[in-house]
Amino acid sequence: MELILSFAIFMAAMIVSLIRGVTMALPLALGLACFAVVALRRGFPLGDVARMFAKGAWESRVVVIVMLLIGCLTALWRQTGTIAFFTYYGVKLIPPALFLPAAFALSALMSYALGTCFGVAATIGVILMTIARASGVNLALVGGAVMSGLYVGDRGSPAASSASLVANETRTDVSENIRLMLPSSILPLALCALLYLALSRFARPEAVDGSLIASFGEEFRLSPWCLLPTILLLAPAFAGLDIKRVMAVNIAASAALALLLQGAALPDVLRMTVMGYVPRDAALAPILSGGGAVSMLEVEALLLLSSGLSGIFEGTRMLASVEGAFERLARRAGRFPAMVAASLLASAVFCNQTIGVIMCRQCMSRCYGSDHAGRLDLMLDIENSVITLAGLVPWCIACGVPLRMMGCGLSALPFAAYLYLIPLCWQFSLMKRRRAA
Repeated sequence: MELILSFAIFMAAMIVSLIRGVTMALPLALGLACFAVVALRRGFPLGDVARMFAKGAWESRVVVIVMLLIGCLTALWRQTGTIAFFTYYGVKLIPPALFLPAAFALSALMSYALGTCFGVAATIGVILMTIARASGVNLALVGGAVMSGLYVGDRGSPAASSASLVANETRTDVSENIRLMLPSSILPLALCALLYLALSRFARPEAVDGSLIASFGEEFRLSPWCLLPTILLLAPAFAGLDIKRVMAVNIAASAALALLLQGAALPDVLRMTVMGYVPRDAALAPILSGGGAVSMLEVEALLLLSSGLSGIFEGTRMLASVEGAFERLARRAGRFPAMVAASLLASAVFCNQTIGVIMCRQCMSRCYGSDHAGRLDLMLDIENSVITLAGLVPWCIACGVPLRMMGCGLSALPFAAYLYLIPLCWQFSLMKRRRAA
């Protein structure tokens, strides 16, 4: 009963936070306190509970570092003129009738190359949203198209950390998994392309104020050198190098470019890298301001709190009874619907896609065979559920971080079609398969 009460308090706090626009860190901290009390009442010493939290938080240290790197990178791409360069020429060159499909295609290609939705949201996502703001395009539509594109690579790229995680959890091979996932991607991709083409009539860039476009040329030197950070990000990623090292090199090169090309002073570069970029021209501030390491502080607090909470759940085996409930649901409704339910619950409670994968495997693995075919079925059901559904839970890091980076609100989620078309199309294919059997 105390566990159910803790979940009720936690979910109510999350809902209030969403309605009131308060940081998600507060309800997450409240939930953490409630579950810690449950652990204490079940006989675990306070010191052990603290160590469980610390162990879980420590395991997220690599992601915390990546978040800091991304925050710095988003500010530096503004300072170097890279985002201004793409915005300036994007407004001129992208056909208005194809802007929305182009946003989806560009973000999908980039995410497949880099294997990280966060890195793409911080670069191409920011660029596309900046173009949208400058040209009066509906931000919700563009944000939804970009979110769809981000998860094309996050789910199916060989470079995606989620692909490696799922392969590790299900004891399968990444290369074979990518090949097996491809057929289930075709219909959702085709439907997304048609949807964004149809919605383009509501997302046509308007004629941009000429003085605003001229302001880009006055604020920055729009040289082809502005493309250098993009090349330095894409080329090593295509070569399969570690994305964290690629970002670190990109930060150093972007800082040098801001100094040498844009003539920025070193103290300004350092300050804006940490605090966020603010253009000299006030007219450009609503379009270009943002980024910086401090912009990631709330995200990192969410990550540390959710990872620490996961450590407590794992250390206390508090959710052992949940596994039996999902097994019963799988027998009644089917394995994949049960996996979808587990995905949504894990994403909502743990606010983390990585932990969601682990929890779904723990809760559902006994519903699948232990042979190779059973492990592949488990892999496909996880890839077609929690990987994308985590991006639809507003307080989950997989959803909140990309939207925050792009400066886009929750209104984009209904238009993030790929995230819900993947599980819907997969369920349709499973039903069709059962009828044919």
